[in-house]
Amino acid sequence: MSGPERERCITCSDEAVEAVVVAAHGTEAVVRAAGEEERVAIDLVPDAAPGDLLLCHAGIALERLEQPHEGSHSEGRVGS
Repeated sequence: MSGPERERCITCSDEAVEAVVVAAHGTEAVVRAAGEEERVAIDLVPDAAPGDLLLCHAGIALERLEQPHEGSHSEGRVGS
């Protein structure tokens, strides 16, 4: 395996994806990752606002990030 090993979900083996909030309404937000927009649940980040960078996995925003992580990539689908 080349490069740093990435953490993966123990349930589905997918990686979490960094995504930027485009719009937030109630308990959902529209986020953009890898040029695609998707809806995610923001129950764990209820004060998410446009411009925030979120870590998302399986259609759920897990946490707000301060800045993009080194070596991260946003190539997967947010809801994967």
